Amino acid sequence: MPLSRRSFLHGAATGAATLASLRVGFVAGRARASSVVAERRFILIIMRGAVDALGVMPPIGDPDYATLRGKLAFGPEQVLPVNDLFGLTPAFQPVKPWYDDRQLLFASAVSSQYRDRSHFDGQAILESGMSDPSKVDSGWLGRIMKQHGGHLSAVTVDGGMPAVLLGAPRVTNIPPADIKLPSGDVIERMAQVYGHDPRFAAFADEIRDAAQATGSLGYGRPQIQVFVSAAKMLARPDGPRLAVISSEGWDTHSNQGTVDGRMFVAARALADGLASMRESLGEEVWANTVILGVSEFGRTVRVNGSAGTDHGTGGFAFLGGGRINGGRIHGEWPGLTEKALYQNRDLMPVTDVRSLIKAVLAEHLEIAAAEIDEVAFPGSGDVAAAKDLFRT
Repeated sequence: MPLSRRSFLHGAATGAATLASLRVGFVAGRARASSVVAERRFILIIMRGAVDALGVMPPIGDPDYATLRGKLAFGPEQVLPVNDLFGLTPAFQPVKPWYDDRQLLFASAVSSQYRDRSHFDGQAILESGMSDPSKVDSGWLGRIMKQHGGHLSAVTVDGGMPAVLLGAPRVTNIPPADIKLPSGDVIERMAQVYGHDPRFAAFADEIRDAAQATGSLGYGRPQIQVFVSAAKMLARPDGPRLAVISSEGWDTHSNQGTVDGRMFVAARALADGLASMRESLGEEVWANTVILGVSEFGRTVRVNGSAGTDHGTGGFAFLGGGRINGGRIHGEWPGLTEKALYQNRDLMPVTDVRSLIKAVLAEHLEIAAAEIDEVAFPGSGDVAAAKDLFRT
C-alpha cells in the first residue's frame, strides 16, 4: 500500500478532533521550551531489511553461540572487543572510538511489539507507532511534529516520504544524488511567475534548501552522501533539528559473511556514513546530537542453506551522540539455549524499541510523557522509557 502526503491528509481528517483536544494540554509545555532544547538535534536511522544482531554484535562469550552460528560464527580474534560477552563486527571500526569515548551504546534482543516477519508490516508498525500495520496514515514522529506546530522541522534524504514522518507539517526531502535538481536560475524564474502562490513559495524554499545541501557534493559515494546531505542541513543555525535516514542492505538471506560478505558491506556503509555525518555536523552541534538506529526485527540465530539468515524477531539498535551515556551494552541478554529462543528459532525479544524512542523524546527533546503515550504511541502506557541513556 503506497503512502503519500495525500493519504495522510485523508486519514488525518478523522483524527483532527482528537489531536486538537490533546494539543490544548501541551501548549504550556511548548511555551516553556528552553533555548538549550531548541539547539538539540535528533537523527533517526532506520536500518531496513532486518539487522542480524548476532552478526553485528556477536555474543562470543555465550557458550551456545559458536555451535548455533556455525560458518557465520566470529572468532574472538575477529571482533572489536567490547566486554566478556560481546564483540563488534570489524565493519564498525570507524565508530568504535565513539564507544570508547562513551558516546555510543548498543542494544541486542530489541524488537517492536510486532511478532510476525513481514518487512512491510514490521516497518509499518515501527514507523507508525501503532499496532495495526494496515492502518498507517501517520508516523509517530510526524504526529509529534504536528503537535508542536512550527517548532519542529525535519529533513530526510529519500526518494519518498518515510512513513515515520507522515503528518509532519515541515519536512525538507532532499532527493538522492541521481535525481537532478533544477538550477537556481530556473527556480528564480519560476518564482517571478508563481511567487504570489504560497504553495509554490513553500515548494521553492524546499528546492533551494535541497540544492544548497547537495550542490557541492560528488556522486561517487551515495550512502555517505545521504548522511552528509542531512548533516549539512542540521548544522545550519536556521536548519531543521530532526532527520530521518534509511540504511539499506540488511536483508542478508544469502552470503551474509563475517569479516566480509553482505553484512560487512552494509555495516561498513553505515559506520562510514555515521563518521562522515559527525564530521559534517561539527563538534559543537555533535555535543547536542542524539542518533538512534533501529530496524523492523532481527534474524534467525541459525544459518540457512544459503549461508545467510532469515527473518527473525529479537534484533539490534544503537544510540550515539554527544549526549549519550555510552560505552556499554543496554538491556538484558536472553541467552541462546534452546529454551531461551523465541519459537526455537529467533533471538528472544527483551528490549521494546519503543522504550528507547520514548527515552529520546522525553529526555532529549523534552516531550511530555502524556504526549508520548497518547500521540506518539497510543496505548503504550505499559512501556516505560529506558533509563540512564543520557549524560546528566
